[in-house]
Amino acid sequence: MKKKYELGIAFGGGGARGYYHTGVLKRLLELGYRPGIVSGTSVGSIVAAMYAQGLTIEQMLEAFRHLNLKDFLEPRIPKEYLVDSKPIRKSLENAFRAKTFEELDISLKVVATCLETAKEVVFESGPLIDAVLASCSIPVVFPPVVIQGKHYVDGGVVRNVPVSVIREECKKVMAVNLFPVPGKDTDYIGSMKYITERCVTMMFNANASYDINLADLVIEDIEMAGFNAYDLKYKEEMFDVGYNARALKLLHKTG
Repeated sequence: MKKKYELGIAFGGGGARGYYHTGVLKRLLELGYRPGIVSGTSVGSIVAAMYAQGLTIEQMLEAFRHLNLKDFLEPRIPKEYLVDSKPIRKSLENAFRAKTFEELDISLKVVATCLETAKEVVFESGPLIDAVLASCSIPVVFPPVVIQGKHYVDGGVVRNVPVSVIREECKKVMAVNLFPVPGKDTDYIGSMKYITERCVTMMFNANASYDINLADLVIEDIEMAGFNAYDLKYKEEMFDVGYNARALKLLHKTG
């Protein structure tokens, strides 16, 4: 029988909210929790991949410190997507030490969605950056990533908090969810931005419920519902919310 990992962590998708992940991970490492396997969807795949190759929290933050919205914009006529993903690819190429899954220090599973089959695909071998970029390619916003003739978009379309892909291999699994259910209703705003954000949030909440129920510990904070997943202005605030996550305070007290 295959030996199980003592601990695995599933990092969920959520765009700019991924700074919460880094705060959570920093505190977990300080408390002595070091996962032997990690999984990730979208921005969660970036954090998971960085951890799996031994990058420090400071190196993770530095990799995207200077990115802002204008970096993604270029003159073009939209067809398949709105903004270019080249800045993210360049940041990953500069930050990643490992170029393939096989070079990683610990096991990693990255979830993306195949447009041709309409199914999730779990990448765990081969080229690393293409798999991570595929997992991060929000439909319509970023271009699909082509891997071996198939087109892939954000794994959050089908599995935003990928607990199930590592559940059977772990004694304990922690899930880090960037889309907690809002504590109150919002006021309707008749704009494309508002409607898109609300629909994306509902979609992620719906497809994450199964996986969240499989986790031994769910790390999430209702405050994250107030941050825009596409706004990079509040990096420090989101990091602090993650570092001071309520679930981690309880974990510290109970050991």
